[in-house]
Amino acid sequence: FFFARRGRRALLSLHPLAFLASPSSAAPPLAHMGCCADLFRCSSLSLLLISALFYTLLGAGIVTLGVLALTLPWAKIIVPDWYAGVTIGVGALILFVALFGYLAFCRKKNKCSISIYMLFCLLLCCTTVASTVVLFRYSDALHLAKESKFVNVTDWQREASESLKEGVEEIWEECGASVYNSDSVTYTDEFQVDADTPPYELRCTNSDFDDVAESINDQCLEAAFNDENFDEDNTDFLECYTSSSWWAPEARSSTLGKLNTPKGVFCACYEEFADFVDAYFFVGKWVSFGFAVFFGLTFLGCCYLCCCSKPAAPARTSQQEYAQQPYAQHGQQPPPQQKGATILRP
Repeated sequence: FFFARRGRRALLSLHPLAFLASPSSAAPPLAHMGCCADLFRCSSLSLLLISALFYTLLGAGIVTLGVLALTLPWAKIIVPDWYAGVTIGVGALILFVALFGYLAFCRKKNKCSISIYMLFCLLLCCTTVASTVVLFRYSDALHLAKESKFVNVTDWQREASESLKEGVEEIWEECGASVYNSDSVTYTDEFQVDADTPPYELRCTNSDFDDVAESINDQCLEAAFNDENFDEDNTDFLECYTSSSWWAPEARSSTLGKLNTPKGVFCACYEEFADFVDAYFFVGKWVSFGFAVFFGLTFLGCCYLCCCSKPAAPARTSQQEYAQQPYAQHGQQPPPQQKGATILRP
């Protein structure tokens, strides 16, 4: 009987389709699935750790900025105390969430930490997607407003122009700015100068803004209204200054008088102001897009770890491997072993 079974098994092994019944034929797909699962798990854990480190640096940086806004004299002028306090609170919240990221990475079976971290990543992903859309819209609107010379701006162009207006007015006030002509004469309400003799120069009474004044002078103000293209510069300047669709002009008769207003300086240098802000928009919108992709991938990785990933099976001992060898040779499943039972080979 023993030799008959051996002979029949030998004949079956010679059949052309015998490989389909072989237990080893199913091993490669399972091996590939195991490799993919390990790859997904490793990638998800890597994203989890990198995002936690990023949140730590981001939270620490935000807290530092809030503390500096409360302590530096020039920052206290620009940034309100409540805004600095909110900034510190946001930074502390991000550090607290980063702690859950570390807990989720170190204690991979703890679904609670992964779930909380996953929800925070989803919130950040939605926030960065919304900010990316807004930054792209603002950048396009600012470009269109510059092409129209900031005349009759509406909708998104008006919103982008309003942000420029607020920045120019704040700098003008904090700088204590005045514009002088080539004779070092400026415009005042008591002494109105009608003699427009370019080039013009912006000066600040606050020495902290001397670099800002020098940049404005070098970039545009000293070159504005020069002899070569005076008519074109003056026409564009007047068209921008007299437009009241988004910024009401002050009644000034002379060019020097108009330049001694925040809108006058803006209209003389609107291209440079728009290009300066648009450069930050360009960087910000693509950085925001990259963060949105990163937070989205981190959220998907947390979903995989929380819902799909299974903990790795414990490694088999040499005794278990030895006991299962005869069953594997005959394509059979070994019987369940009882705890403490003696393992005997059949």
